Amino acid sequence: MNLRQLEVFYSIMQSGTVSGAAKNLNVSQPNITRVLAHTEQQLGFPLFERVKGRLVATNEARALLPEAERVYQQLGTFRSMTNKIKKGEQHIRVGAPPVLASTVLTPIVAKCLKEEQFSVELLTGHQNQMCDSLLKNEIDLAICFGGETPYSIEQVTLFEKELVAVIPASHAKEAQKASPLTISHLLNLGLPLIGLDERDPLGRQLNNLVQSCIPDYQYVVNVRSHNIAADLALHQAGVAVVDPWTASQFAHYSQVSLFSFTPSITISVSLLHAESYPLSITAKSFIEKLKKQ
Repeated sequence: MNLRQLEVFYSIMQSGTVSGAAKNLNVSQPNITRVLAHTEQQLGFPLFERVKGRLVATNEARALLPEAERVYQQLGTFRSMTNKIKKGEQHIRVGAPPVLASTVLTPIVAKCLKEEQFSVELLTGHQNQMCDSLLKNEIDLAICFGGETPYSIEQVTLFEKELVAVIPASHAKEAQKASPLTISHLLNLGLPLIGLDERDPLGRQLNNLVQSCIPDYQYVVNVRSHNIAADLALHQAGVAVVDPWTASQFAHYSQVSLFSFTPSITISVSLLHAESYPLSITAKSFIEKLKKQ
């Protein structure tokens, strides 16, 4: 007895009539009759008999019913699971640097929680940590700065922005005099330029630009966090060059001013996932929302 025959048999047993089974299964009565006749022919014994115009289950059919119910319940569970997967009602793990997690991802996650039926796990770390987690299948997707990725990590650029200079208020007027403000001006404002860790893609870009202007420039302080760099500028310790999301968090402070400079440092924000692990329906749905955002 195949699954279709099982459905027909179980539906007739539940409804007690061919017409009831046809209605439950959304098919015609002749279709039910044909499947039943073929089933009985294959089995070699009748499942139902007509008694005074009523369809009555045989002893053989009653003996099969408990097992049929068990299989039918399992089939229902399987269908429920496939429907959940089809709708994307699953779990997704997404990683990003803290600033991108709080500014780019959180609106998407909030939208998904309102509109979809899946749970989200949001992890933070630097790019090398995110790539390592992707390769170990510890996360499904990652959002990172830059376009350089290890082998077997697929990268898609989402958008591009420019780094922003965060200058202490004590030197903001001098910076305003420069038109346009250049990296040379930043290096000669009378305050040290706060270095960014070269393990970070943005740190490498900043250092390359600084070295092209002053090859032997020595940083007084190096940090890995853009937020710490901006905090140091807030405390008048130096000039910070940070991503625009970090800079926007300091825009309301009177102790610093934000400036664009030339040549600009363009940064990309990329979507990463491991080539060896196919994306789930949930992950694809998340990516579509991310691209629209």
